[in-house]
Amino acid sequence: MTSKRTTVLAGHSSTNATLFHRCRFLVGDSSVAIDFADDTSAYLVRDIEMDRARKSVQASRIACAADFIPEGGLSGDRDTALAQATAECLRQAGESIITVDRSLPYLYAHFIQEAGISIHYSADFGVLDRRIKDAQEIDHLRLAQKITGEAMTHACRTIARATPDKDGILHHDGAALTSEHLRAIITAFLLERNFSNSHDSIVATAPHVADCHHYGTGPLRTGLPTIVDIFPMDNTTRYNGDMTRTVVNGTPSDEAIRMHTTVCEAKAAGCISLKPGTTGEAVHLSTTAVLEEHGFALVRGDTDHDTRLPFMSHGTGHGIGLEVHEPILLDYGGGEIFENELFTVEPGLYSSTLGGCRVEDMVLVTTSGYEILSPIYEGLDWKD
Repeated sequence: MTSKRTTVLAGHSSTNATLFHRCRFLVGDSSVAIDFADDTSAYLVRDIEMDRARKSVQASRIACAADFIPEGGLSGDRDTALAQATAECLRQAGESIITVDRSLPYLYAHFIQEAGISIHYSADFGVLDRRIKDAQEIDHLRLAQKITGEAMTHACRTIARATPDKDGILHHDGAALTSEHLRAIITAFLLERNFSNSHDSIVATAPHVADCHHYGTGPLRTGLPTIVDIFPMDNTTRYNGDMTRTVVNGTPSDEAIRMHTTVCEAKAAGCISLKPGTTGEAVHLSTTAVLEEHGFALVRGDTDHDTRLPFMSHGTGHGIGLEVHEPILLDYGGGEIFENELFTVEPGLYSSTLGGCRVEDMVLVTTSGYEILSPIYEGLDWKD
């Protein structure tokens, strides 16, 4: 039996989601969480943040760099000093080996190893805890997805209700409706609800949509499908939403309808497959089987595929939580799925001439199967 080992998380909680998940404390400077093998813990933070940390962070001791001054003293650089103090804290505790996650800055590894302490990397540390959500986290994600759905409805209705000119270019509020303009509308909608859209949204149509992660540029047109993908963060909880819909202003082509119908069928198959004990790869294979059954191509990596012909070029989805993209993937090699994980399920088809179609929801894995969080309309016509 492997004995428990002391763990260290370090960095900025505003960008290190695993550190934030452990402490639930947002601070502008670096901080460190040490969980000792004897079930005691220490949280090291800048001295002016200590009182605030004591009210929020679950730790046996709240300390600052000055509480652990090594023999050679502390650097005048704030981040370096905290790394030196972390190493000294571990040395004073008699640690000889610690476990770290994928996010440990090399600055900390340098001083910890210089203090004669070995570092063991764990692929699971900081990952498994975040994959399986507790009730509060599920509530946070449910709210984030609800607001994302409201933003989506607003965006898709803006496209559907826009007025095309004689050349088919859509106009809204007296100006051409471009991808850039609609992204600004989405961002303003989210800001009013205290959501950040720092990654921006995708508003893409032909020809750019053939690159499934192209953000889109230029005027939107009637008759062509437009993919809208919104993935904002709730500034209060720091949990993310993620949703995609496809909208057509005017009358879609028969092939666009066929693409959309197939994508919705593939998404439904993926959701049905999403249950405890299966794998991310099995879910992906269930969605791609539907696409192939309807004659659509699966293209990965560099190929000579004619982008005018609809194809899918990505996995079925990904984990989501404090980051938009979290382990594991619903894709080839995707591992075992657990109860109370949340994933996006988002098959898509893309053509440089016909436009693209993607439909994405956030899905909770339950004991009996799955639950789509905050489901909204999936069709192409968003006028009503």
